[in-house]
Amino acid sequence: MRYLMFTIEQDTPDRAPTPELDRWVADLDSSGTRVTGSRLRPAADTRRVAVRDGRTVVTDGPFTESKEVIGGFDIIEAPDLDAALAIAAAFPGASDGVIEVHPYWPVDEPPGA
Repeated sequence: MRYLMFTIEQDTPDRAPTPELDRWVADLDSSGTRVTGSRLRPAADTRRVAVRDGRTVVTDGPFTESKEVIGGFDIIEAPDLDAALAIAAAFPGASDGVIEVHPYWPVDEPPGA
């Protein structure tokens, strides 16, 4: 099953990959567990898009109501939720941030399934 992992952290635009992160990525890439992933630009570079009354409304970040930002994402393949949670717990950023794990919901799967 596929899962989307969000790395939630304080907005730190000068953050850089660490050797631990490089190892985590390399291990998951070599095993075929990690489908893709990337760091994301700082919150100031983020935009929100909404359509209201037929008009497109774009709001520039950062968003004052957010103290934390999505700093990156990874899409992983895992046999079940427990395995996905173990992968998330091994992510180096889990020790000082939060990792959200979102199971994919196939489009053709009915609600409540």
